[in-house]
Amino acid sequence: MSVLLHVRRSFLTGLAIMLPLVITIWLFALVFAPVQRFVTRPVLALLRWAGVGALLNIPGAEVAAGLMGLVLTGVFIYLVGLAGSNIIGRSVVKALDNLALSIPLVKSIYGSARQFLETFGTSQRTTFQGVVLIEYPRLGIYTIGLVTSETAGEAQAVTSEHLVNVFVPTTPNPTSGVLVMAARESLIPLKMTVEEALRLVVSGGIVVPESDQMTEAGGWEAPVSPERQIAAAGPKDGQVGDAED
Repeated sequence: MSVLLHVRRSFLTGLAIMLPLVITIWLFALVFAPVQRFVTRPVLALLRWAGVGALLNIPGAEVAAGLMGLVLTGVFIYLVGLAGSNIIGRSVVKALDNLALSIPLVKSIYGSARQFLETFGTSQRTTFQGVVLIEYPRLGIYTIGLVTSETAGEAQAVTSEHLVNVFVPTTPNPTSGVLVMAARESLIPLKMTVEEALRLVVSGGIVVPESDQMTEAGGWEAPVSPERQIAAAGPKDGQVGDAED
């Protein structure tokens, strides 16, 4: 039994070490494939057209051409971002954005991708106000939640409780979480940052931030309910004796 336990622990440790590396290589390959097709091949054709195709026979020339394609892609993305940061560029981007959202089939894919990037691609300190513990999916079971905003509109109007919008990420894909509108008093604020909370969720609880290394999340605090205040304070003098009697 100890041998099986040793093999299991060693396998899980090796998996935890290798999995991030494999995912990184896979993502690079995923990005490199379209670059190789749409950038590197035109670069090679341009070199042959310019009469320097003989250079491609040098060992490692194909790899250098692929790296050149990646560099050119990075430069192109930088120039697009630079152009989109001024008034004229923003107008062009907005026009293209409206055009993409007006095409029926493209609308759903483009809109979902843009919403995903706006949520998780921007600064998470401005997207999420803080990290909390929430009793979900039922009382007695706690899960990590990310506070997004105060509940407003009809959902808040039909209840007397002060509701808060909480995004509950799931493991291992945190983007497929659910939205929970919870009473503000039922939430337990945590000091861990949004990045630490997401690492905790994605790893399935394996990567746990140390308590002394947690940074103040800031920006959101929930009032402590009277029941929690009494439980935290403990029994007063004389109450223990009364209970024993």
